[in-house]
Amino acid sequence: MAYADYDFYTTSYFGSVVPEADFDRLAARASDFIDTLTFDNLVDGLPADKRSQKRIKKAVCSLAELMYQIELAEKNATNAAVSGTSTAIGSGGSTTGIVTSVSSGSESISYATPQQIGASAKEWSAVYAAAGDVQKTNDLLLKTALPLLMGVRTDDGIPILYAGV
Repeated sequence: MAYADYDFYTTSYFGSVVPEADFDRLAARASDFIDTLTFDNLVDGLPADKRSQKRIKKAVCSLAELMYQIELAEKNATNAAVSGTSTAIGSGGSTTGIVTSVSSGSESISYATPQQIGASAKEWSAVYAAAGDVQKTNDLLLKTALPLLMGVRTDDGIPILYAGV
């Protein structure tokens, strides 16, 4: 069960990267990652504290976005390997660039602008470096989730990142 839903993602986290059709799947994977990271301290439910709940849900949304970006990077790498530097999607022509989102309805594809590429080059390079490498992917997911989960406690006052003895 995912700790965050699409409504929270769009209205409280103000996310727009992950399409609604993909969010449930990625949020479930992100929640599973958080369960592993927290040694299943959240399996019985989120803490009653609203601030703690929000931080956990933000971690899920952040991880879901990162997982989506890694999936796109892997698809782009596969397409580039098959067709050179072009990215062919759908029945239309081919184009080059970094795909930032793909919609299925009317086949809408968004590409990063030069400003976005320049402003987030470091983030994209980390995502592309992690694509296809399980260890780098897990490291990037960990570095994304930890700052949001540090200091969050269960209802018993135990830090959710505590492994126990």
